[in-house]
Amino acid sequence: MTLLIRCLLALLLASVATAHAQEAPIKFGKVEPRDFDATAYKGADAAPAVVLCDYGRLRIEGAHDGFKVVLERITRVLIVNKDGYEHATVHVPLYRREGKEELLTQLRGATYNLVNGQVEKHKMEDESVFHEQIDARHARRRFTLPRVREGSIIEYSYVVKSGFLYSLPTWNFQHDIPVVWSECRAELPAFFVYKEFSRGYHPYAVQTHAVVPYTTLYRASEEAGMGLSSNNTVMQRLSTSALGGRWVMQDVPAFRPEPYMTTERDYRAALDFELHLTQFDPTRPRPVTSTWEKIAAQLLKQEDFGGLLKREDFAGAFSNQSPLTAEAQALAKHHPNPAERAAAVRALVQQNLRYTGEESLFARTPLLGKLVQLRQGNAAEVNLLLVHTLRDAGLEAHPVLVSTRDHGRIQTEVPLVNQFNYVVAHVALHDQPAGLLLDATEPLAAPGTLPLRCLNGQGRLIAPGGGRWLPLTPSQKHLRLTNARLSLGEQGELRGTVNVEYNGYAGLAERGRLAENGEKAYLTRLLQQHPDWQLTRSAVQRADELTKPLLVALDLTVPPAQAAPTTLYLPLMQLFTDAQNPFQSDARSYPVDFGAAHEYVTTVQLTLPPRYRISELPGQLLLDLPGGQGRYSYEATQQGNVLQLVSRLQLRKTEYKPSEYPALRELFIRAQAKHAEPLVLQRQP
Repeated sequence: MTLLIRCLLALLLASVATAHAQEAPIKFGKVEPRDFDATAYKGADAAPAVVLCDYGRLRIEGAHDGFKVVLERITRVLIVNKDGYEHATVHVPLYRREGKEELLTQLRGATYNLVNGQVEKHKMEDESVFHEQIDARHARRRFTLPRVREGSIIEYSYVVKSGFLYSLPTWNFQHDIPVVWSECRAELPAFFVYKEFSRGYHPYAVQTHAVVPYTTLYRASEEAGMGLSSNNTVMQRLSTSALGGRWVMQDVPAFRPEPYMTTERDYRAALDFELHLTQFDPTRPRPVTSTWEKIAAQLLKQEDFGGLLKREDFAGAFSNQSPLTAEAQALAKHHPNPAERAAAVRALVQQNLRYTGEESLFARTPLLGKLVQLRQGNAAEVNLLLVHTLRDAGLEAHPVLVSTRDHGRIQTEVPLVNQFNYVVAHVALHDQPAGLLLDATEPLAAPGTLPLRCLNGQGRLIAPGGGRWLPLTPSQKHLRLTNARLSLGEQGELRGTVNVEYNGYAGLAERGRLAENGEKAYLTRLLQQHPDWQLTRSAVQRADELTKPLLVALDLTVPPAQAAPTTLYLPLMQLFTDAQNPFQSDARSYPVDFGAAHEYVTTVQLTLPPRYRISELPGQLLLDLPGGQGRYSYEATQQGNVLQLVSRLQLRKTEYKPSEYPALRELFIRAQAKHAEPLVLQRQP
């Protein structure tokens, strides 16, 4: 008998507490006439389809000299209208690697229609099932349920068996359509200890854990002596305890993207499992997950990561000297200030290497000479060359692993390198304890300003000895300053100048639009946003001066709604502020993630002609979010025939919780209402 079997059988002595088994929430084929009533399901009135029940059972079974993961799943969906027909075609992803593969078995499906009060069943035939190979590692099984019409119920079930024990299948509770009931159960034997991670913002209706009995059959190869194996196998029954878990969500709303979100994966309700340790011998548990220190050491040894930081390959067979070394050393002499030197090194790398747009943690070309010769590279190649060149310039620099906003948030308690998809550089500065974060991929960003895509929680600094976590804190805010100086004509027209300054991340965003579209198309888009404006002169200034705000200077005319009116209603502030509130939903289940603090300041100065008088000066307004996390202020002053209006909206946090959303939305509503208040002017005879 093998050592593995002896250790497993020793677990028979473990004490076992039993838990009462729960009945499954669904039974395949048991569809009742009442199930077709869409009015009984929350959210069905505004949805093309509704998941009535999605039930999965995860367990680990014995296999030949190992174990396998088994997922049994039953799903039932009500098709509400024709837009829901797409849900009658189902895709099941399958994975393979290193001789292991996921297999789908026991697939069955049916469509149910209610005809004259009776349920008619139409079975899915084998001809409706297709196998699609996506690439060497990924495939999927696709099938379509038959005879689907408005009001149909579709149902399917299958079993997926997998040899990948490290990461169990993710259970997704939330989908693009409402879910009435979603339930996942798992039985995980004591010799496999998993960590579970919940994602999303919908609460569990049920979440329980209990120790339950566990039995499985395990087929082991017999030893032939002298350490040799034979073709004979022996079947063993293994009995021990298992951790049984049950997770239920009820009435899960359809997922809808909202403004100011990162990737959808951060918000959809789901459950993940990662293997933490194995304990076939309870006295000698063996950790499976790595540590951040081990990951750092491994990355520094890899040719496609740490290799770009070396001056020779790991075997010493060839030089990996950077073609930029001599220039970097010269910069050290010309820039004694470390921060200025770091900015100069960043500019040097940008002059020699263009970012291809590929977000990657690893280099495709580890040879620095060839990389510079190609004059382009992915994120890892650009920024690892940046780290190398910073070191050549005499600066203490290290790479920092980052997960971009469209890749997902980092779980710091899970040491997995695949959580990251990007790398930036960190420079230690004696006068700045936090140091300086640099990215050479974005030519439109000022030195020390990370692209907005990188502002996603924390990054992991990689250095000998392990490194540490660094907050990816924005160095600047998103700031827009609008200054309008106008004169009112006798006929009610407005003439004057408008200067709009875009600072920080507002400047980075506008420079990006300007570079993408060109100045002419950029200004055309600006006019489309403000249809009342008639430009007589326009200019975009300081586009290449990255440390200064981008300036859009305009001379404009706004014609009156009617010529020389006796009473003029002038929505003055609305002409120069955003017309639409980005927060349309009454409630929100997810945080509002701006990435950086925002501020919008609009100043309008209006000179009145002799024959016009203000009926009433607009009232002042001051609104504060709880805890001082945001503010809106509005004031109006008049000196002689000159009126000045000042509006300031400040959002001082980068992220607002769902519980803070109502106050945030109300702040925007009240601000827009104030902007829409017309200035009332009377024309004297």
